[in-house]
Amino acid sequence: MGGKLRGGIGLEYLSVFGMPLPQYVALAARLKCDFVSVNYRGAANSLVGPAEEPLKDSKSTRRQLATALADHGMRLELVEGFAIEAGTAVEDYDSDLDVVAQLGARSLCVVSLDKDRARTHAQFARLAELAAERRLIVTTEVGAGVLRTIQQAEASWLAVGHPNFKLLIDTMHYFRRGGMVNDLESLPPEAIGHVQICDVPMPAKIESYMDEALFERQCPGDGDLPLADFLRRIPTDTAIGIEAPIRSAYNELESSLLKCLMRTRQLVGPYLLDQGHSLR
Repeated sequence: MGGKLRGGIGLEYLSVFGMPLPQYVALAARLKCDFVSVNYRGAANSLVGPAEEPLKDSKSTRRQLATALADHGMRLELVEGFAIEAGTAVEDYDSDLDVVAQLGARSLCVVSLDKDRARTHAQFARLAELAAERRLIVTTEVGAGVLRTIQQAEASWLAVGHPNFKLLIDTMHYFRRGGMVNDLESLPPEAIGHVQICDVPMPAKIESYMDEALFERQCPGDGDLPLADFLRRIPTDTAIGIEAPIRSAYNELESSLLKCLMRTRQLVGPYLLDQGHSLR
């Protein structure tokens, strides 16, 4: 049982450096976002001191998030923080999937760290079945885990062959791992489940890939990625999340994210407007 994502433009949690979830949802509402995404295991790049307990471990954190979403009329699109590893089974996530569904999410992202491709595909397929029972979509990120390139990711998508299993494309990882705009032309529209957008210089100017990914990406339009051409090849019902953590602009976080959102709205405006989507 598959389903289409609602589309729109929103915020990814990596962009706010571990901001408490209620404040994050309120920020997204002020910026007139269509959705937010969160990490089930907590912030990966917190700059705000001790982080709140992660959603996975804290009923209180989950209640606070649910209340904030309801208070601000905000949609929860994607929940990250799931992995497939050798020696584990996705059935272990059964209760976690219940939590994600109860929060009202549309999809989750799972990354495989298991080098056995056949087992990875079987686990993706099984997780897609479990998620479909809860009306959730399963995505996996191109350029993360064992799926380093778009070619490997497309091969895995075909091998899994489940309508509830899709690819998440993060523009930094996609282009830095050698992906090209034209590579998307062979990918069926139903294969793409979520996009995380940012910009980066090509080639890299920061030595540490992870430091750049977690702390110093760029606003769309400030780097070298062919984002306009890329977005022309993305289905218009795809959710597009701003994943642009910019530590150097942390003291002006809200205005920095507003700039990222305005740039993205300008890039996707002609396509979403044609389809009747709200740009707010």
